[in-house]
Amino acid sequence: MVAELQVIPPFSINPDPSLLYLTPALKAALHKTKFVIDKRQGLTAILGDVGLGKSTVLRYLFNEYRGRENAVVAMIHTPNFKSEFAFMKAICGDFGLPIRRSMQQQENELNEFLIEQYSRDKLVALFIDETQKLPGNQLELIRTLLNFETGRVKLIQVVMAAQLELREKLADKSKKAIRSRIFAPSLLAPLTLLETREMVAFRCEQAQIPNPFPHETIEAVYTVTGGVPREVLKVCSIAWDMAQSMGETRVPPEAIDASFNEAVLND
Repeated sequence: MVAELQVIPPFSINPDPSLLYLTPALKAALHKTKFVIDKRQGLTAILGDVGLGKSTVLRYLFNEYRGRENAVVAMIHTPNFKSEFAFMKAICGDFGLPIRRSMQQQENELNEFLIEQYSRDKLVALFIDETQKLPGNQLELIRTLLNFETGRVKLIQVVMAAQLELREKLADKSKKAIRSRIFAPSLLAPLTLLETREMVAFRCEQAQIPNPFPHETIEAVYTVTGGVPREVLKVCSIAWDMAQSMGETRVPPEAIDASFNEAVLND
């Protein structure tokens, strides 16, 4: 029996790391984040507005470190915990540690695990998506994780991905302690016109289809989306589907406004 080939949707908005087009800015963000992790500096953040690819970048990093023999990793995809203890249990559970009956016991369990991994020259990294959803006391728990350290390095490396709302939370005076611990944060920005064109071409190449978007059409896509990757992909997906349904192999510029109205929720 022949296995069915998996078709890659060229303009999927799912956070698939294999479809991440690395712009110079994203390469810089990845370099900074990996520097913090590899040098065991403790805590960093990847911030950006909605639709700029934070989750995809986080998964890209998670997959890279998961593939390293000298790394032990865990990821919290959607933090939604009733208490700091529930958050701590989730972290420990993702590292495969037993769940204990008290916060102190759970912290001891994690501390022993981190010391053991360090003695084996293993790097331990925790990736947290949607960090802006964490209430203040759970953000404080992230700070306390950094207290697991030797005299020279942090025993656990934490990467937070978050919307700009987190930056506003951390601006509060009560969050000064954790804000000061963030090392070399990255702020994602929309694509340029050239990067928009290159990302669309990259997606088509990955899906092994001819690029149906001529330069003039990409300019129209960029105009209506402002270079926000998620919006670009949504518009391209609708426009390409419309063109296919009409038997066309190219998407004309005049089709983009209609595609945009179909693809997004307008104010």
